[in-house]
Amino acid sequence: MTAPPRAPSRSGPEWVRAEMPPGYQNRLEEIERLSADLETMGRFGRLLWQTGPPLSEAVLDVFKALKFEGGSLPGQFSSAVAVKVDGQRRLLLHVSATEQIVEKKSPELAHVFQLLHEIADDGDRVVLVTNSEPGTRPGDRSATITSDALTFLARMGAAHVTAPTLFALWKVSLQDPDRARAQAERLHAQDGGTFQLPHT
Repeated sequence: MTAPPRAPSRSGPEWVRAEMPPGYQNRLEEIERLSADLETMGRFGRLLWQTGPPLSEAVLDVFKALKFEGGSLPGQFSSAVAVKVDGQRRLLLHVSATEQIVEKKSPELAHVFQLLHEIADDGDRVVLVTNSEPGTRPGDRSATITSDALTFLARMGAAHVTAPTLFALWKVSLQDPDRARAQAERLHAQDGGTFQLPHT
């Protein structure tokens, strides 16, 4: 029994390309390239409005775009991302799954403590990534973490960064990759507090 013929794509069967007038192939290839670029950029847009696993994937994509090696941690730490800054140092980023403001008694801080206690080595910096109020434009959001929760993070030696800040870091990398990598290293050096990009 023969397989049914494949349904033609919107531009027709594959052989149609060869039959089209000059310029068609170049235009089609340019459209496909632009579509792929838009899809890639859209993945980074998740940093502005997602939480949970899609946000973890987007966080990892940022550091891969900066040419750092990284991956998700296994098992119970699957919400965290490990990024190699160099041979001795790593960023361990716990990506919050909540859309709420992180407070001192939030489970997110317990996850950070567990990451510090069970996974982190001497050269590692643990960072809490938050994306509170993801349905609101970043500039209109309230604080994503309370001051006492931030103080508690600092006591643990952990730092905090918002997902929109990582989105801004990715945008920097499009124009100045070296500067963006330097900011990632500055995040590793930050001992407590909320990481922010310097104003230019």
